[in-house]
Amino acid sequence: MLTRGEMGGVYPLIPTPFTKSGDFKEEAFRENIRRLCDVGVHGIATTGTFGEFHTISWKDHQRLIKALVEEVKGGVVTIAGCSGVNTDEAIMKTKYAQDCGADAVMNVTPYYERLTRDECVKYFKDLAQACPDIGIIVYNNPGTAKITVDADMFKEIATAPNVCGSKEIVSDFGHLLRIIKSTDLAHMHVDSLFVPMMMFGGKGVFSLAPVLTKPKLVLEAYNAAKEKNWEKAMKLQHEINEFNAFCHRAVGGGYTWFCVTKTVVNAFGFVDAGYPRRPFIPVPDDVQAKAKKVILEKYGNL
Repeated sequence: MLTRGEMGGVYPLIPTPFTKSGDFKEEAFRENIRRLCDVGVHGIATTGTFGEFHTISWKDHQRLIKALVEEVKGGVVTIAGCSGVNTDEAIMKTKYAQDCGADAVMNVTPYYERLTRDECVKYFKDLAQACPDIGIIVYNNPGTAKITVDADMFKEIATAPNVCGSKEIVSDFGHLLRIIKSTDLAHMHVDSLFVPMMMFGGKGVFSLAPVLTKPKLVLEAYNAAKEKNWEKAMKLQHEINEFNAFCHRAVGGGYTWFCVTKTVVNAFGFVDAGYPRRPFIPVPDDVQAKAKKVILEKYGNL
């Protein structure tokens, strides 16, 4: 079980590769995990937004969780996204991950109808109590959940001993400083802001395209931040942000962000991101081919 004291490092947010017709490509998923473990990441996180927890069937989700636990080796942390639209669904999924031996889950607040502050706190405490042998990571995603888990809420949630911390996508730095100060929970940002957050006590990064395409760059930035070599770490942070911006511009607009990110990841071929699942529409093949050419001309060397 992942604890708040152990949480930290570089955690790839890996895609769920589907065929064009929507079938789960389990062997490709397993190979993706093996490749990422080989380059030295500290954990693997599945089935968040990019991992399409919202499109995968529960039958395939179970296969995915089993594959995650079976393929990860060498102390790499296993984190299964097990979000649900209600508490009972999230508990059911989380119990399955717990029984499979996953170290933690990464769950967003139930997201169809906006919860009140007290309902949000109770959700995470109920989840932690029902599943005491697995770490709970709060996926703090106000865009989806329509509510931000703030410092005062984290104080209450942290009374559940198996709550580890959070994955943050909130860009308000005041919020990030307050939650770091409020408890001993571990908090980690995504690619765009993780080095500045580490300056004030953040524990690492949940990384998307950068670690799935240029893993050495992200690992080097994390290590520099961990060593408090802030000049080097911030230089690499800017490189990561410029890389992301360039690649997304190369694909262009009009597509769902994670469909664009799958296109970027597939351009490099280090991992297989596959196609998105319905109702999401993949970036057209001709656009993907043009984007790949532009991206690889600039960033082709892994």
